Amino acid sequence: MRQISRAAVLWQLIAFIAVVLPHFGWLPWWLIGLCVGAPALRLMIHAGRWPFPHWSIKLALVVAVSGGLLLTFNRDTGMSATVALLVAGLALKMIEIYHRRDALVLLYVALFVAATTFLFYQSIGVALYVMLALGVVITALNSIFQNPMQNDMMRPLRRSGRLLLFSLPMMLVLFLLFPRIGPLWSIPLDRQAARSGLSDTMSPGEISQLTRSDELAFRAAFSDAPPLPSQRYWRSLVYSHFDGRRWTREPWEQRARLEDERLIDESSPVTYEVIYEPSRRRWLVALDQPAVAPRDYRLGYARTLVSDRPVDRRINYEVTSYLQYKLSPELLSERKRALFLQLPEAGNERARALADQWWRAAQQRPEPFVQQVLNYFRGDFSYTLTPPALQGDTIDQFLFETRQGFCGHYAGALAFLLRSVGVPARVVGGYQGGEWNPYEGYLTVRQYDAHAWVEYWQPAGGWVRVDPTAAVSPDRVEGSADQVFAQDPAFLSETPLARLRLGQDGWLAELRRRAEAINFNWHRWVLNYQGQQIELLKGLLGQLSMVKMVLAMMGPVALILAAVAWFQLRDRRRRPSDPISRGLTTILKRLERQGFQRHPSEPLHRFLRRVAEAAPEVADPLLRLAQADEAVRYAEDPGQRDTLLSAVKACQNALARNTSVIHKRIEDEKAGR
Repeated sequence: MRQISRAAVLWQLIAFIAVVLPHFGWLPWWLIGLCVGAPALRLMIHAGRWPFPHWSIKLALVVAVSGGLLLTFNRDTGMSATVALLVAGLALKMIEIYHRRDALVLLYVALFVAATTFLFYQSIGVALYVMLALGVVITALNSIFQNPMQNDMMRPLRRSGRLLLFSLPMMLVLFLLFPRIGPLWSIPLDRQAARSGLSDTMSPGEISQLTRSDELAFRAAFSDAPPLPSQRYWRSLVYSHFDGRRWTREPWEQRARLEDERLIDESSPVTYEVIYEPSRRRWLVALDQPAVAPRDYRLGYARTLVSDRPVDRRINYEVTSYLQYKLSPELLSERKRALFLQLPEAGNERARALADQWWRAAQQRPEPFVQQVLNYFRGDFSYTLTPPALQGDTIDQFLFETRQGFCGHYAGALAFLLRSVGVPARVVGGYQGGEWNPYEGYLTVRQYDAHAWVEYWQPAGGWVRVDPTAAVSPDRVEGSADQVFAQDPAFLSETPLARLRLGQDGWLAELRRRAEAINFNWHRWVLNYQGQQIELLKGLLGQLSMVKMVLAMMGPVALILAAVAWFQLRDRRRRPSDPISRGLTTILKRLERQGFQRHPSEPLHRFLRRVAEAAPEVADPLLRLAQADEAVRYAEDPGQRDTLLSAVKACQNALARNTSVIHKRIEDEKAGR
């Protein structure tokens, strides 16, 4: 067990901070405190103010951290708990690093912790940061193998830079030729939590909670011009059951496949690519209405796009949709009619009576009935993120008392009124709108864009979409959610800094969009690289085979390793690793060119004094160098190494300045002048 230098200890601290810093965004507060306190404690030990902690203190810390992990995480938190355990172990190990073995354990674990960053973040900025952190860890590894008496902070950094430079060609070869494996970020983090705000239930005020967060939901890039803002209805869920307060999906709806809802297109198709963020749910999104399901997914109940497994990683898929259509214009089956007319036997009697009155006035026709409801909403109703709480007969309270609500209130009330007069209706949940990014031509849809609307069925026309929100707040449909709710204090209340970011105008907004466009291209390229790699290899190698792949990989790898070996052996042969030895070698070679030959048995200090007598121009630095060399070699005073290194540098500079003077005097002496 060899002691490491003080410079190496500092590099361990820097490496530790570099790898744990990205995890501060999700770690519990007490573990962040441990990660801050451990380096501070080690710095106090490093400065000599505190001793290394007693074993009893270490044991107490281990017990406390273990208890904290057990209380904070459980078996359902999956990989998050594992990464937290690694970070905690790294912090505890930081306190006791003293020997090389301790530092090696710390840095090997640090490399793995750096890799786990991609479990939580996959932006191009994070990728660049992790590469920087990797360089810091490699530097720390180099530092623990330098002489413990050396405190040169920059030498390990230079060596690490060279090593990483040598590794770039190898990385490029492996990146192009090595078969792809599942990415690290495809490992599910938390099995118990869903990140998407869209739930399989919808109660009054539930969707409005999503406006408290600016979390990314998905992005969509179009092959042609994007649809108008009023056409950007992203279909995700259909709620068919109402219990008097809450709209839900029937359990069988999650497994049902598309049955008899035939789509008749009445417009040109719109093709687009969706990059969907992990939601831990099975439902996806598509513009209303999707024509066919993309590969690996299916069209499920009520033409919603469904995955057969929870979406626990970022995915991309291509969809074709029709924005003008007729959906299932044939007669509904008795089973479906009963499903979409279901209501509790009693409750909300005032709403039922009002609906019956409007139904008679509309001569039992759905379209004028819907217009009557929308005109009613255009009255003294208001669209707000913080509506009053509803209890009991929620529809009656909303329609006749509070008259304040979000999209879920209006959609639920309209569907109830339609069903109460015998018109099949259902509530559709999804997103509406999105922010257009002109630099890469795509839409960004966030959780605060969550929305709900209604579909009702009429003979010959089929399912018709109607959005009651457009009657109350047209700007919500024609504009963007962040503009409509900008003055509402509840908007983005969970992420207040996002209000500043989204509210930026001018060059700051342009800079944000450019940065987001770079990240969009990065995610798109990473997700599509599997297929791109195969096409690239086919273009380079023709028909792929195992023999071609092995030869293509072995050839470049052998050349790169040979080049690295040649550089390393050449440098080892030519230059000593110690800076003092390198400087002395340079001085001796320079003096030899001037005609001063050192005898094989002559000590260095005697040779330098002999040269000082013959070359008075550089006598002072030569004598100081001889004195410092004697102190280090014979007095065994390690503290004189810095003095010796300074003397070496001073002597080198003096010889460089006086080379021509010494050479001229020697030539004159030979000529007898």
